[in-house]
Amino acid sequence: MSAYVAGLDFGSDSVRWLVVDAATGAEIGSEVAYYRSWMNGDYCVPTKQQYRQHPKDILRALTSAGVALRNTIGDEVFQNIKAIGVDTTGSTPIAIDKYGTALSLREEFSEDPDAMFILWKDHTSIEEAEEITRVAKQGTVDYTRFVGGSYSSEWYWAKLLRVLRNNKKVSDSIHSFVEMCDWVPAILTGTTAPKHLKRSRCASGHKILWNASWGGLPPRKFFSLFHPKMSEVRDNVGDQSYTSDVSAGIVTDEWQKKLGLSSDVVVAVGAFDAHMGALGAGAKSNELVKVIGTSTCDIITADYDALGENCVAGICGQVDGSVIPGKIGLEAGQSAFGDYYAWFKNTMTWSLSLAGLSETEITKASERFLPELGNQLTHYSPNYKAPLALDWINGRRTPDANQRLTAAFFGMNLGSSVLDLFHAVVESTAFGAKKINDTFEDQGVAINKVIAIGGISRKSASIMQICADVFGKAVEVKASDQCCALGAAICGAVAADIYPSMEAAIEALASDTEVSYTPRKEESKVYRLRYQQYLQHASYVESRIKN
Repeated sequence: MSAYVAGLDFGSDSVRWLVVDAATGAEIGSEVAYYRSWMNGDYCVPTKQQYRQHPKDILRALTSAGVALRNTIGDEVFQNIKAIGVDTTGSTPIAIDKYGTALSLREEFSEDPDAMFILWKDHTSIEEAEEITRVAKQGTVDYTRFVGGSYSSEWYWAKLLRVLRNNKKVSDSIHSFVEMCDWVPAILTGTTAPKHLKRSRCASGHKILWNASWGGLPPRKFFSLFHPKMSEVRDNVGDQSYTSDVSAGIVTDEWQKKLGLSSDVVVAVGAFDAHMGALGAGAKSNELVKVIGTSTCDIITADYDALGENCVAGICGQVDGSVIPGKIGLEAGQSAFGDYYAWFKNTMTWSLSLAGLSETEITKASERFLPELGNQLTHYSPNYKAPLALDWINGRRTPDANQRLTAAFFGMNLGSSVLDLFHAVVESTAFGAKKINDTFEDQGVAINKVIAIGGISRKSASIMQICADVFGKAVEVKASDQCCALGAAICGAVAADIYPSMEAAIEALASDTEVSYTPRKEESKVYRLRYQQYLQHASYVESRIKN
């Protein structure tokens, strides 16, 4: 019987299980389970930008997807799974007590959103993030130096500080704060106790201000400037971090029985979804991987010699070993991509509820909206006078994180059509992505290739073509729908010593290229001029918000 490895990809809405042949990378089967409470909107307040997930939701989906997949591909395959890798969204941390129990799994906190996972897209801590940035700039050491020069409300310490200042009950009970990508492997291996829990290099470096140059985390005195409890949590996190080729432990008896696994399954140290997506895409040094979903995350690796002492300003961190041990992983991204399209669809189709249609008919009509616009977009000719939009519908992640920024439309008139407006939305997300490319290249990080993964990259040829036209670079789309899960499986294979290195595992298991989009000469010419308009409008809007 062949050996297999599994990748678990915890996205914003669901968890995806993927099982692949450990020798060939052939995908044996996959299964998705949605987070029930999350899909109902429980514990979320969009008007306040509050987005929370209950750990019970995560565990329920983990179990149901695993059991369903086992029923599909067979007990024998599951019994021959040798390793599991885990990736999640991030920064998505949760408060734990001194025993390692997530607070919202205790009865007294079961309905408290501050005791749940605070999702990456939760922007309730904008003021705290700005304060952390401001204080970091005032000391002799700028602890934001390796995370682009500013701290974001999407990240760990800002979320923690918000909770500590606004929820005394949680503040009194919290022992530590744990990223989901560290919590899930700990749950599977029974290592949730803080002294046993292995913190990932990926989360630690990109979101928690870990860096080897200052011995791990910033010192206690830095965190004590914000809240007395911050320095305690800092000590309980510790200064050690681990790359994802390292084992977090062996699956416990409880999870062996629940999932039908054998007794020797290795679980790798976790990481964020985009970083593992770069592995699943088979990216080499200086090849930019765009993980395109509700938001985007851009990952590129660079050799030490090529990057030198250069600190790239405006990005989401540069971390030794966050993607591949021995290389620097650099992260950027957009706070909304698919979410912008979803907003547009919901805004434009709201009147369906007034048309006397059944719920089923409304759902079907709504689901056809974006695919039909995408088809029409294939034949759309960009021009200099068409409406133009900004992509900051959920703030700006990169360059220079600023979650106070908002989207805007320009140049609309009575002749503007729905297709004109949709083109403006799509074009704006491509422009935002190009600004990220420029941020890297202007600061000495070469981009030799652009690779796109994620649902939108495979579902919408028209959007990918516009991206290629805007970038002025070819965009390769990978064949696998599950590159993030595949990357997690690659990490599991290395942690279990099935492969001697990450590079060897990538060579054997990574996804092939399905299609490549080449820039069109005339369209690219128009987009170059429209990109300058985008930059001018962006500068104006940002200056107005600052004032």
